[in-house]
Amino acid sequence: MIRLILIILLSFNLYSNSQMPGFLIDKDQVLPANEAFNFKAAINDETILLSWEIKKGYYMYLKSIKIEDNFKELDYEVLESQESIHMDEFFGESKIYRNKTLVKLNRSSELNPNNILIKYQGCADAGFCYPVQIHKIL
Repeated sequence: MIRLILIILLSFNLYSNSQMPGFLIDKDQVLPANEAFNFKAAINDETILLSWEIKKGYYMYLKSIKIEDNFKELDYEVLESQESIHMDEFFGESKIYRNKTLVKLNRSSELNPNNILIKYQGCADAGFCYPVQIHKIL
């Protein structure tokens, strides 16, 4: 029995030199999603600007950003970002954003900001990935 416990402890020690699995990460080491990805929206007559201030040590997946109006996905333009490639163990090479991301959505007469949902997902470099975050603009 003692041998088994020693093997398990040694395995965790060897494994800790690589990436720690999510269930073993101390939750105090990662920020809540709203702090790691500080989201803001600004609306004017012609556009809706969406921005994320992404804390150091965190990143957001490019493919995860979805803007929907009544379940219809809307096109948007990325105005500012620090894009890079991240090797994801599940998704392979993935484009990610770090630091700040600014997105522009053209506002048409049919577009009602009350119906728009913003969806995105990101992770901490420590190995913890957040569930998809969903925000309403208003």
